[in-house]
Amino acid sequence: MAESKIPVDLFNPGQVFACLGFMELADVLLGDAEAGFDWSDKAQAKFHLCAAGQKNPFEAALDFLKAATVKPVRPAGVDGPWPQDAIETGEFPAPRSELLDSIGKKLTACALPIFLEDKERNFNVSNWLEGDKRKALKLFAGKQVAAKLMMNVLYGDSTKKGTIGVRQLTPTPDNPFEAGPVGGRFGFDSRGAWDAINTGSSLDEQGATLLVSPAVEALAVIGLEHTRPEFLSTYEIRYAVWQGRIPTSLVRAVFTQPRGLVPRGHYRCFRAHLGDDKQYKKCFPAKEELSK
Repeated sequence: MAESKIPVDLFNPGQVFACLGFMELADVLLGDAEAGFDWSDKAQAKFHLCAAGQKNPFEAALDFLKAATVKPVRPAGVDGPWPQDAIETGEFPAPRSELLDSIGKKLTACALPIFLEDKERNFNVSNWLEGDKRKALKLFAGKQVAAKLMMNVLYGDSTKKGTIGVRQLTPTPDNPFEAGPVGGRFGFDSRGAWDAINTGSSLDEQGATLLVSPAVEALAVIGLEHTRPEFLSTYEIRYAVWQGRIPTSLVRAVFTQPRGLVPRGHYRCFRAHLGDDKQYKKCFPAKEELSK
């Protein structure tokens, strides 16, 4: 088993979700992934990850992201405005209604699931759809295209000069959450959170470039594929972190329900606001819940 650790801001929901993304990719790429957090150093919390084999699991996940191509996935037997490169599947992860536009009358390709794939492996991402009956943490607006957002955070946005993605930033396994100018994002890194009322306008509509981590944006989406934070309301979520390494299958439960699964005093819970803008949600820095 190879084990490594990275610094993480527990108050940044996107970074915590991205840690889950590292774990999920390590479990697929290497097998037998186990993960946990360490906040014994009050100045800098760490995320620990181990997986089968000798390769650094963070390095393996980053190598996959740097090499991966993005392909949208469309339902078989359904005519729609699908991209030419969309992959047809007979096991579509959501009902047709999930692909209707905001008016609810026409099909749209914006919310199509995507495949991340390299020469050997692929990873399906569709957690913004509610086909499995779990509430989706979808932060991007209806006209934004999921596949395009993923390409932006992986490759950079060619239509916006100076923007970068995971490939251009080349994050290291020791410090993967470095921020840079990203042209499009899913909205998880709280370093890019803003309030339209206080700002005076919508930065998304203005096409503003924000300094966030493309690795956080990509990995957070992957991390939420098999688990979700707890929704306290439309605009507030709760998530948990824990001490000690536990296997991937158990992490997915502990992330929202640590009580009874992790000893008292070995977990911490956080609440994060999603903003007040009905169209453009994003994760704001979290506040820790006082233990009872």
